[in-house]
Parts: sequence; C-alpha cells; structure tokens
Amino acid sequence: MIRRFLLLAVTCVLSACAAGDPVDPTPPGLAHVAKLELSTPRDTVYVADTLTLRIELRDSAGNLLTGRSVNWKSSDSAVARVSPIGIVTGVEGGKAVITAATGEQVATVNVNVRRLVFSVNVVPDAICLRKGFATSLALTAFDSLGNPLPVGFRPIAWGTSDGLVVSVAPQANDSATVLGASPGTASVFGSMLGVADTTSFVVDPAPLGEPLVCDTGG
Repeated sequence: MIRRFLLLAVTCVLSACAAGDPVDPTPPGLAHVAKLELSTPRDTVYVADTLTLRIELRDSAGNLLTGRSVNWKSSDSAVARVSPIGIVTGVEGGKAVITAATGEQVATVNVNVRRLVFSVNVVPDAICLRKGFATSLALTAFDSLGNPLPVGFRPIAWGTSDGLVVSVAPQANDSATVLGASPGTASVFGSMLGVADTTSFVVDPAPLGEPLVCDTGG
C-alpha cells in the first residue's frame, strides 16, 4: 500500500500536476456519483419559515448512493439561507437559486421568498401599570391586503426591553400577560414571522388605593 502511494506521488510530480487541479477524493472501490437530482416540495418559502429540499445521488447504474458530502450554496443569502443539510430559511422577500454540488455533479432549484405577514398590531398601545399587578396584551397579524390572519396562524415571540421592569408570559389566542415587576419604563414586543410591534409600559410604585402617577421622568 505504501509503495502504491509513493508511486502515485512520484507519477504526479513527473506529470507536473498543476496547483489547483481538481482532485477526486472518492476512495478506491466507492462508486462515483453519476447523477444528482435536486427537488423541492414547493418553490415558495415564507420569511422566517423553512423549506427542506430533497436530494438524490445515483451511480452510473442508477443505484441510490448515501453518505456522500454535498456542498450547498445560496445565490443570495440576504433572501434565503441554506444549511449544510439542505434546509432553506426565508430571510427577505425576493428570489434565490439554491445549488447543491458533489464531485462533478451540480443541481439547482429556484426559490421564491414571500413575506406572508405584512404587519402586526399589539394592543393596548401604551400602558400605565401599578407595580405588582398584571395586564394582558393581544397581537393581530395582517396580510398584504390588510385582512386579519387567523388566531394561532403562526407562533408569536414575545419579549421585553427590560425584564427587571416587566415580565412577559405568552398565553393562548395570540396574547400575553405582562407583570409590573419594578418601577420604571420598558417596551414589550410581539413578533410573528419577523414582523414586530411594540407597546410602551410605565410601572408606577404607587400602592393600591393611591392614584397612579406614571411619571416617565421626561
């Protein structure tokens, strides 16, 4: 085996192998990939959603091959990203070409990325909340025609700019419960498929029975 390796190395030197020449890393006895087939269950993916591509590698006899390394690439990663296992994630509206390559075989698919959710609205818009008390928020999502999308259409990500002032707990029916933890100001946001809206909170330390002042200090 060592003799054979040395003989191949000497042969390469004598034949002046050029730097950068492609080298087939396929071990001896392993069938070469003669055909690469790439397909997609649909050609559209929505922003923040994913799409799993299907790939098949076959030898010259048409037998299905497994365990081969595949290089994935997106023509525009600002529109669509592709993972090392062929999962496409929509980033922004537009078009991208996804390429899969192994050895000398290359295949592509076209992907359209659409923004399904065009706007969201979190209500109420601004809240003065007494420390230690809680209130509810609700999010409504709208399509490109301004029509409200069904409740539960997609998961909602809730968050806050300051978790020491308010805490946020997701609830059913596209809502959340917000608790005033300590005096101060904070924002609470709700996001669906990358589109977000924000509500402002002022937490007032006034004890129960006294009027809320909700002075923002500005």
